[in-house]
Amino acid sequence: MPDTQPKADANPDQVERIRYLEDRVLKLETIAAGLGDGQSDLRAEMRTEIASLRTQITDLKDELGSEIKTVGSKVDRVMGGKAVVTALITLATSILGSGAVHIALSVGR
Repeated sequence: MPDTQPKADANPDQVERIRYLEDRVLKLETIAAGLGDGQSDLRAEMRTEIASLRTQITDLKDELGSEIKTVGSKVDRVMGGKAVVTALITLATSILGSGAVHIALSVGR
């Protein structure tokens, strides 16, 4: 299940909650597999609980994924802003440099 593991840089509380729920699902599946035919009601109840836990896990992973996308888009905007500032500084430096050369040549005549 490597593709179901949460990312390491994700919210630690949510990652811990996902791991807890995955462990609980595994434990319930193990217990349900060992139940005899006479305990079909308990087995059905455990299957319902397992399905509920899997839904919670999926919801948490989706929420975590959307949070990661939000952070990524914010980083992209910051990097885009940084590129604009860098371009403006380069342009200003170029204009000032050209002006300084023009003044130096004008004074030198």
